[in-house]
Amino acid sequence: MWSDLPDVSQYLVYDPMFLDPAQPRGLWFCDSPESVLAIQINAVCLAAGARWEDLTRCEAFVSRFEHLVVVCPDRERRAVMVEEIRRRLTVIPVSVAQDQAFRGCSTVQALRDTFGPKAMEQILLDVVELPVYGLLDLADVGQPDVAQMPKVRSGIPNLDQAIGGFLMGELSVWTGRRGEGKSTLLSQLLLEALDQDAAVCAYSGELPAWKFKYWTSLQAAGPEHIRREKDRSSGKLVPMVSPLVQPRIDEWYRRRFFLYDIGKSTVHDAANILRLFGYAHRWYGAKVFLVDNIMTARFKGTRDADFYRAQSAFVNDLATFARSNGVHVHLVAHPRKTDQKHLAADDVGGIGDITNLADNVFALERTQKGEEGQGQTVLNILKNRFYGVRKQIGLTFDETSRRFYKSGTGDLDRRYGWEFAGCQVRFPEDGAGGEDPFPEKGGARG
Repeated sequence: MWSDLPDVSQYLVYDPMFLDPAQPRGLWFCDSPESVLAIQINAVCLAAGARWEDLTRCEAFVSRFEHLVVVCPDRERRAVMVEEIRRRLTVIPVSVAQDQAFRGCSTVQALRDTFGPKAMEQILLDVVELPVYGLLDLADVGQPDVAQMPKVRSGIPNLDQAIGGFLMGELSVWTGRRGEGKSTLLSQLLLEALDQDAAVCAYSGELPAWKFKYWTSLQAAGPEHIRREKDRSSGKLVPMVSPLVQPRIDEWYRRRFFLYDIGKSTVHDAANILRLFGYAHRWYGAKVFLVDNIMTARFKGTRDADFYRAQSAFVNDLATFARSNGVHVHLVAHPRKTDQKHLAADDVGGIGDITNLADNVFALERTQKGEEGQGQTVLNILKNRFYGVRKQIGLTFDETSRRFYKSGTGDLDRRYGWEFAGCQVRFPEDGAGGEDPFPEKGGARG
């Protein structure tokens, strides 16, 4: 009886004298106190000043009833009630009174006045039971055309053939020892996305903006549009994008390629990184994101002992951001110190949640030095959730253009969209060979 029920009158409007959990009609959740008064038996509504969030405080009360019926003549308001109630009262089956139950009346009180008290009982004849919140009937799940799912290709044929491209709504983790080329390959992947009309946004925690642009622009230009200039102090031959080409590349970047400003006061703040990623997606339509790397992100209010827990939460937030916004996120994570010759997914630094949350895990390993200006690298697919593929792909690295490509193909001469916006300009090289004057820590590649 009502005397055994918890007192939740702070959050719900009801008359205790009319509450009886033993009644087979269940609990009726109404849209207003007027509806509660019209129905009376087992009728409640949200109290004035109470919020939908307060329903969680009513679980002990609600769970005493066999089921709950949402009663509201207004279709739009009813939909809101259903969503809020199902999200917060998961302890009880929910049914919804349909339009025909109200016989064209705009309020429950009007229904009672027009058709009499018996019309209240007949509401139960026109209800639809909903699945328990959080459970789906597999038969009702819509299935997309898997072959047509939105994705961005990598531009590396063997990789695209293996994983089908980078699917929207997924998180990819990239690992490898320092200097193996992770940052370099990922900036190339951003250019590939840009060339497929997918705007991009990158957080580079170690590179100043000018250096990030310098390296990326070399990749965008390609060997044909790079010349070498002699450094005045050292005499080194420095690869430079033609001054006639760089403005065209800049226009190709404009309002489509965004870089997180690590010069601001919120530098490396993980929450701010996610906030600006969201802004880039909403306002500029960014579809592909890069976090390079997780070890440079900072977590406010986190003690050293809680660092890995906060890191795991950040990775989870990145995965949620990718899924909820239909975008792809690339994350760089350095491996733990390991004496193994080849890396495995479990070697990723931090805790296992990083690779558990990822849809793809890749590792780059430099194998040997090739011809002058070239290096051999192996791209290992350690995890691919969609196809389950594991594979090794051999790549060659060109130091002048900082491009990775498949040996024996024309991929080194890949042309990006900026070239087709106007006439092409060709410049012969002023010299041969030479070292990159701006090496990253631990090697010449990122």
